Amino acid sequence: MRKLRNALLGMAVAAIVPISGLGTHIATIVLEMRDVLVQAAHAVPEQDTTDFLAFGTRIRSEPSTTGSVRGIGNPGDTATIHRRVIGETVVCEDGRAVSEWLDVTDERSQVSGFVSGCFI
Repeated sequence: MRKLRNALLGMAVAAIVPISGLGTHIATIVLEMRDVLVQAAHAVPEQDTTDFLAFGTRIRSEPSTTGSVRGIGNPGDTATIHRRVIGETVVCEDGRAVSEWLDVTDERSQVSGFVSGCFI
């Protein structure tokens, strides 16, 4: 966000300052910043991986216990986490109430879906 703000500010200053001397230098900086922003926008975010914490963890079609079960994850199966969302609140075995669900892919079975934060 800060890079975007600085890039916009740089473009505004470059438009105000005559294109000579300082203006040319500012325009060059703005173009370099634009290139950095474009590269950052196209960069693939790294995805987290983890294991399932319990045997028979249900991978669901939506972030809710009413979502259909697409598959099962078990300890030792690597899960790639694509994103985290808020869904139905689940009370974990340790008594915590968790409403975070993770959109995952079980790398062993290639099944994708949502798993409660209690089990990842």
